[in-house]
Amino acid sequence: MPRRPIPEPVIIPSSTQIVRTASPTPTVIPSQPPTDLRQSRVDEFLMARSLSDNSKKAYHQDLQRFMNWTQTAWGAVTPRQVAMFKDDLLEEKSLAPATANRVLTTLKNFYGWMVDSEYVAKNPTKTIDLLELESPEAQDLSEAELVSIYQVAEKSNYRERNTALVSILLHGLRAAEVSALNLEDYDGTRLHVRKAKSDSKGYVPLKERARMDLDVYLESRSQQGEELQPASPLFISRSRRSFGKRLTYWGIRDVVDAIQQATGIDLHAHRFRHTFATDLVLRGMDTYHVMTLTRHKSMQSFKRYTKRADQIAAEKAFYQALGESQPDEKA
Repeated sequence: MPRRPIPEPVIIPSSTQIVRTASPTPTVIPSQPPTDLRQSRVDEFLMARSLSDNSKKAYHQDLQRFMNWTQTAWGAVTPRQVAMFKDDLLEEKSLAPATANRVLTTLKNFYGWMVDSEYVAKNPTKTIDLLELESPEAQDLSEAELVSIYQVAEKSNYRERNTALVSILLHGLRAAEVSALNLEDYDGTRLHVRKAKSDSKGYVPLKERARMDLDVYLESRSQQGEELQPASPLFISRSRRSFGKRLTYWGIRDVVDAIQQATGIDLHAHRFRHTFATDLVLRGMDTYHVMTLTRHKSMQSFKRYTKRADQIAAEKAFYQALGESQPDEKA
């Protein structure tokens, strides 16, 4: 009988044998998200400029729009990318051309600062042109509209404050500039604008009516027991939540909105500024001097007021040439 083949021995590892496996690569979990260097540059840029809170917010939104559009590092952005970004802005139907220009201007200013600060060697926005826009017309208020506005202010709950507020706004100050004024900024004759858009600081002389309205308002505060100090806000809130505190930009806007609702006039704080500038040009005041008082730095942005004044003067000359009385402007 043939022998069966002997099977090959099977080696079984003992329980003490160590099986070596590749050690896994340790995972490093950062304790906090890495800092976005692009945002750091934006923060530094905003800190380096003298801007109002509203302007800082607008600048930040404009630069954030670009950062959302591309993840490219600031130093790697090319003129072609900026041109493409501009095209995309124009395709946004909800974005006004003036707003698109503002975004591009912010980006240009930012890169100008980046070059000056030696963070980048070249400015990729230098060859990008802004959109050509028609100069918007000034939205000045008529005499009849001003009468209605003052009537509402004088009948309001806080008539001394609201009347003085209207008078000061009618001297070309922006709402944020009025909010920032302190008692020390009023010397009885003029206002010292220390905090202004685009660093447009300066002095603004007041008409007799405005001086009287402001003096009456400040006297009413003294009579109510307030101890007026140089650092006291020029205008204060009367709302329950902010009683006695500085009247903010939004507080001024609420006052103007209430006047708009009562009069039916399409009103915003900037229309007072338009009225101030247009009136001075119509009175024949030198354009340079008007720009000094309104603190405009660009003739391009001021052109709207001269354009409006020229239109009003031309209509007046038209009726004089015909020998007719000029119809009263409707409020």
